[in-house]
Amino acid sequence: MYLGRIVLSALAIGTVSVLDRAHEIVSPLVSGPMAAQQLNDSNAAYVGTQVASRMFNGSGTGLLGFVLLVAVLAAIWYKPAVRMFSTKEGI
Repeated sequence: MYLGRIVLSALAIGTVSVLDRAHEIVSPLVSGPMAAQQLNDSNAAYVGTQVASRMFNGSGTGLLGFVLLVAVLAAIWYKPAVRMFSTKEGI
């Protein structure tokens, strides 16, 4: 009954893992030029550098990837969860 939802959940988790790996590859390519822009005589360059630095530094896709994964999993499992909590029997 839940096999399709389990497969979709596994695909969502796998997709986030692949995006996480791709992020690790692209991160140095984006971070280098952004760090050099920080030396420009402009507040906009500094703010842009800080935003990009927070997005591309660290391990993985960070908060954005996590939020997207939770949103997709919530969409996949919404109906069964509502059905489970709306019945008198529960689980």
